[in-house]
Amino acid sequence: MNRFTLGKICKFLLHLHYDVRVTGEELLRDGRVHLVLPNHTAYIDPLLLFSEEWWLPLRPMADELFMRHPFYGRVLRLADAIEVPDLGKSAMSREEGAAAASQLSRIAIDSLAEGKEICFYPSGHVKTVDRESIGNRRMAYEVCRELPEGVRVILCRMRGLETSRFSKLRPKQWQWRRRVTMVFEDHTDELRRLAAEIDRRSFNERLEEWYNKS
Repeated sequence: MNRFTLGKICKFLLHLHYDVRVTGEELLRDGRVHLVLPNHTAYIDPLLLFSEEWWLPLRPMADELFMRHPFYGRVLRLADAIEVPDLGKSAMSREEGAAAASQLSRIAIDSLAEGKEICFYPSGHVKTVDRESIGNRRMAYEVCRELPEGVRVILCRMRGLETSRFSKLRPKQWQWRRRVTMVFEDHTDELRRLAAEIDRRSFNERLEEWYNKS
């Protein structure tokens, strides 16, 4: 089974429970190389994104824990995922962690330059409070500072999973048909300019502002 067949099967199965409404999908159909930066509401949202955009060969950056999972690991390997070490729980020093994070940024930049579609979560984790929080994470900032020519940066804002069982938020609410919205917007010029003009934390605050719009 290839990734495209798996994506179509996942979409069919997920749509039995999720009523997914997508806006701005045409931005991904322009024939260019894309860097997709989504918010991270729940554990299920990577699978929803993968299944909705099954036709686009997005290369995700995935936590090592999921890469070792019997099911998710197989899916991620089919998608040619880049394994991301759990920097927060490892024995790395602060300097080693920063070096490892910068190495991941370089992998993303080089992959984009080679024409590969890349997707990663700027926050690096599923949110545990009502607002998306990126803090001082470096990856989105570093990649946008060295964004290869011709690459389009697409932000993705997902809503509707906050009370699902796959979320870390409370309270939980069961819904037979759960409405999920997925909005894609092009922010290439803005993010390239901001990465060159402001510091990392200020850059991340701009991303948080967009992700947290109601």
